[in-house]
Amino acid sequence: MSTPTLSGASMTEVQGGLVVAMQGDIREEGFDALYQAFSQRLVDSRLSGAVLNFSGVQLLDLHGFSRLRAFSRMAGFLRAGVVFVALAPGIAAFLAQADMDIGGLRFCQHIEDAFALLASSA
Repeated sequence: MSTPTLSGASMTEVQGGLVVAMQGDIREEGFDALYQAFSQRLVDSRLSGAVLNFSGVQLLDLHGFSRLRAFSRMAGFLRAGVVFVALAPGIAAFLAQADMDIGGLRFCQHIEDAFALLASSA
């Protein structure tokens, strides 16, 4: 089941989880719409996990990353796991240099590994 593109992202249910494909720069109002659609989809479909796929993103600032952390926190309240996938090396280096708190977040390089991680923690 797929959802139309939401201002820089699209959502698709795969293997009992939700894949959110980030497709570039997401503006503030885009985060709000994506957050609403993401939370509604988790509730309506009763999904146990989500993969946030960053393979289409080359730049991400601290504010954007903080907004995406909120996705993970909210999913936790709904008892759904979240895995961040395919962060560009530049983004990972930036987050490390910015000393960004990534405690409690899970990361994988490949989407298959993310689904295995979600399945093992179910």
